[in-house]
Amino acid sequence: HSLTAFVASLRADGHGVLVVAPRVRGYHDDDPDVLRYPSVPTPQHDFPLGIPYAPAAWRMLMARELDVVHAHAPFTMGRAAASLARRRGLPLVFTHHTLYDEYVHYAPGPASLLRPLARWYTTRYANRCDCVIAPSRTLVSRLRAQGVRSRIEVLPTAALDLQLFGSLDPSWVRPEFGLPPDRPLLVTASRLGKEKSVDLVLQAFAQVIRRRDALLLVVGGGPEEAALRRMSGELNLGSRAVFTGLQPHRRTVECIAAADLFIYGSQTETQGLVVVEAMAAGVPAVAVNAGGVGDAVRDGVTGFLVPPSAAALAEK
Repeated sequence: HSLTAFVASLRADGHGVLVVAPRVRGYHDDDPDVLRYPSVPTPQHDFPLGIPYAPAAWRMLMARELDVVHAHAPFTMGRAAASLARRRGLPLVFTHHTLYDEYVHYAPGPASLLRPLARWYTTRYANRCDCVIAPSRTLVSRLRAQGVRSRIEVLPTAALDLQLFGSLDPSWVRPEFGLPPDRPLLVTASRLGKEKSVDLVLQAFAQVIRRRDALLLVVGGGPEEAALRRMSGELNLGSRAVFTGLQPHRRTVECIAAADLFIYGSQTETQGLVVVEAMAAGVPAVAVNAGGVGDAVRDGVTGFLVPPSAAALAEK
């Protein structure tokens, strides 16, 4: 979503943008300026691994009129971006979207080895770039501490679509998911992966409902969905916690807009875009004070920042 919004903003300002990305099985691009490379599936089916070794695609990239190469990940496609920039004599920019060392549980091998390896590799890649874009000041400090010497600029990774937020209609949310209209509604929205700490939100909600009759809507899908549904049962949340599954972006934002409170447990955000979207929808946020979320929320003004514990989330 952030890349889609970024491309739309650049084009709205009159820039030409060619998107180069891995092929996704079953997905068809309507945009003629999207070039797909072959890919292979990974255990995380929503993250195919690009294989940037297609001669026809490379010929097109070498012939296309380009001014800058902008990478959004440092691995196979990022290496291809660096190679293209070097061969064409173009500046290379890298947006550091993800704390890769916090995602090593998706890779085979011990985390104790993979975590420092991910930091070393990402730092090495960043130092090959002419400019690194960090979505938050917090990330800048982290990158400098890791040894990134390249120029770093702070730039949020997506522009909010004001037209979208001005046309939200959350009236369908409670009826569709069977949520009574007279009970406070808490919403959390994210990819349901370990790194998003949705389990912390469930544990906090279990404490909340000991004190008041409330509802929780969990918006999103991902590899941990089944485990989180089981946890909801083990915590005896019953019908008070509802899982929507993966939703299109507009429906996701309308689910957030239907909330009385947005609750977020992730400790691995470089920016916390969904928290910004909640505030743009007029919904106060209670979030763990970690990563870029601390830059997004003004504690006590636009929301509340808490330590990473279920008790702290529930207390607010």
